[in-house]
Amino acid sequence: MTRPTTAAKPDDPYLEGINSARRLIAALTLHNITLPSVRGGYPVMERGFVDLGGCSAEVANALATVLERTAGTPERGE
Repeated sequence: MTRPTTAAKPDDPYLEGINSARRLIAALTLHNITLPSVRGGYPVMERGFVDLGGCSAEVANALATVLERTAGTPERGE
């Protein structure tokens, strides 16, 4: 099976998933957060798809803290 390359049409849902995963990885890296399983997946219902996979509770809490701070919601401190 041949996978599309960056030369594929711009609205390619497979590439959209890959590029979105790369963007998410870069954004998380700015906060020193790594989700080890993030990757672009095969399209679902002809739309780009990103597999987020699993992570440790520590990483999930770090991600939640960043999201809460940027949303202006106080941390739970659990």
